[in-house]
Amino acid sequence: MLLLLRERGGEWTPTALAAELRITDQSSDFRLRDLALRGFLVQVPETKAYRYAPRSEELDALVAELDECYARTRYTVINLIFSVPGDSARSLAEAFRIRRKKDD
Repeated sequence: MLLLLRERGGEWTPTALAAELRITDQSSDFRLRDLALRGFLVQVPETKAYRYAPRSEELDALVAELDECYARTRYTVINLIFSVPGDSARSLAEAFRIRRKKDD
């Protein structure tokens, strides 16, 4: 969902996104709200639609990196997202965390 919104741009209502992804309106609405709360999207007050607008350049760069990984290793990324129920976002974030060397 996040990569779709990033790639296509524009404003998306929960109903339009649900139709595109073939999921329920409720699931779409929940996920859009969650992504907005996490700083990936903004809600347009006049239309109640959402658009991709990360709150920082760092967050946008991480999504770009995710997009590159997804293009190269789609099934690995999908498996990672769905491998740990309830904590998939944290697992995905950990996979992209830049670790310091012990000398730093």
